[in-house]
Amino acid sequence: MGIHPQDDLFTLLRQVRTNQSDTGSQEQKWIINHLSDPKLRAMVPHLSIIALHILSALQTQNVQTGIALAESLGVTRGGITRAAKKLLQYGLVTTEKLPNNQKNIYYQLSPQGRTIAQVHDQMHQTLEQRFADKINAKYSAAELKIVTSFLNDVIKIESNILN
Repeated sequence: MGIHPQDDLFTLLRQVRTNQSDTGSQEQKWIINHLSDPKLRAMVPHLSIIALHILSALQTQNVQTGIALAESLGVTRGGITRAAKKLLQYGLVTTEKLPNNQKNIYYQLSPQGRTIAQVHDQMHQTLEQRFADKINAKYSAAELKIVTSFLNDVIKIESNILN
């Protein structure tokens, strides 16, 4: 462990950030293991985490524009466009334009896209339940309140890094 307690915290925070990028492949593995259709299983390794989250977002609200998806998922429009191209390529979403508005592209789930979205959502529900069970078994409500306060402070500091 580090000389100063904050050194240990910085190390752990870096590990959390690093694990976030690794989570993608873990998400994909979980989804692949829980899909029955071999064609869909073969598609999942080619989908980004953003693409999987687009499918889930479209499951909640079936028709959305790229702009709305970018805002709701907190990613750039370019990120949505790149992921949506892949989803279109695999037939997991369809697009349409309104006759009176040719500018906006509206995305919708295909039946196969809905299947992957449902399994992706199941994965998140399972993960959240396991996380809650383990955390609640180990830490008291008071300890969790301190951790929550700490993480909120980290978020505030990082979001104001340029100020």
